[in-house]
Amino acid sequence: MIPYAALIAVVSPAVLGILLYLFQNYTKGKAGWIATAAAGFSSLLILSMAKPVLDRYNEGGSSITYVYPWISPINIEFGFLIDMVSLPIGLIIAIISTLSCLYSIKYMSDEENQPFYYTNLLLFMTGMIGVIFSINLIEFYLFWELMLIPSYLLIAQWGTSRRRLSIGFKYFIFTHTGALLMLLGILSIFSYTMTFNLVELPSKANLIPPNVAPIIFTLLLLGFFVKMAVFPLHTWLPDAHSEAPTPISAMLSGVMIKCGAYGIGRILLTIFSSRMVQASDYLLTLAIITMIYGGLMALAQTDIKRLLAYSSISQMGYIIFGFASVSELGVMGSLLHIVNHAICKALLFMCAGSIIHQTGTRNIERIGGLITKMPVTSIAALIGIFSLSGAPPLNAFWSEWMIFAGGLASGKVGFAFFGVASTMVTAGYLLWFAWRVFFGSVPKRLEHITESPRLLLVSIIVLASAAVILGIWPGILLEYIAPATKTLLR
Repeated sequence: MIPYAALIAVVSPAVLGILLYLFQNYTKGKAGWIATAAAGFSSLLILSMAKPVLDRYNEGGSSITYVYPWISPINIEFGFLIDMVSLPIGLIIAIISTLSCLYSIKYMSDEENQPFYYTNLLLFMTGMIGVIFSINLIEFYLFWELMLIPSYLLIAQWGTSRRRLSIGFKYFIFTHTGALLMLLGILSIFSYTMTFNLVELPSKANLIPPNVAPIIFTLLLLGFFVKMAVFPLHTWLPDAHSEAPTPISAMLSGVMIKCGAYGIGRILLTIFSSRMVQASDYLLTLAIITMIYGGLMALAQTDIKRLLAYSSISQMGYIIFGFASVSELGVMGSLLHIVNHAICKALLFMCAGSIIHQTGTRNIERIGGLITKMPVTSIAALIGIFSLSGAPPLNAFWSEWMIFAGGLASGKVGFAFFGVASTMVTAGYLLWFAWRVFFGSVPKRLEHITESPRLLLVSIIVLASAAVILGIWPGILLEYIAPATKTLLR
């Protein structure tokens, strides 16, 4: 394994991003390619850790840790925790960030101040990967906040309407408030355990008084729920994700909101496992409400990006459902769905961006018959649509099946029934969207349009291929995610 691979993978995008800004006079025409190379390099470094992590597990270990002295007086070390849980999620964040950089080269080619755009994109990427690989809670929080600033700027400066500043501000206020609640919970944990270390905390959780633990659990849960846009803390997401430029929408909906899901798995399931069991019924109820509400709101949309944004809210309900079942199969399904949904939602947002780029509209009512005009984009989008609808043999079928099977395995038969029933809403709005956009007659005003530019299609084809490959061979991911589940539930 490459020495300092984790440190370089996390820090290098930020360093390259800052250099892009400082030397923007020399990189104006090349900023996108440099950013893509930086993000791709980080992806390869993370991929290089896959075999060593698997070997460590097979030898009886559980993780690879990198630790560097940081705040000595209170014994806080800066470092990274690379294991079966963090590696697949960190890798998919890096890959989607790389594809978003590549997609941006053409999609954002007419925008001003491009070096600063890529600076923020790479800082955003560093924040997300840092959250996933953090070895302690204070580091987790700092990277969490690092996600916020560049993503706010990407919305506020490169948003698609005159409301971009107010929408960006709303996004900032919501997510920063959630982060402060999370920080209060983190500091409370430290006050009783005297450690922020995620490896040590599960064994020290009993030091937290029983009357205080539910309060800390709730503070952390609220912070994660805001980031995931769980009902009723969701109102920032449809505006922010539809306002952001499409490559950033793919990152926001594809991977950023999964950082909240990772927090539930990594922190709440390991440190507050008994509280998760006690809160199971409440969380399952909230998961089903989120699934149905997000789906019904998606069904009511005529804006293609708002439909996909509400779809992301609905899909977060699936992930909460699996975690809330506190069963091995359910948690495995949630971890798998974090990756599968990331692929499919990034794919769908990029397809939507290509449609907007070619047609000049995001109004579903003004689009139709695109499969005859944009066949590659249309087929790729249909792969994403059928996958999220739960159709085999595509990737999301496996994770959705595991999530609800986990509900049955934990004895939550009624909840599992309503969860499965809610998938009909998901299939309904996605198939309605597919029928309106890709089939039927082509409006006269769109008879001249052609397929998306090749540079946009590269990212789309890669993601569509991943959805098919991981559907046919789910074992590629499950080789890591099955042991990861045992790590979280032990």
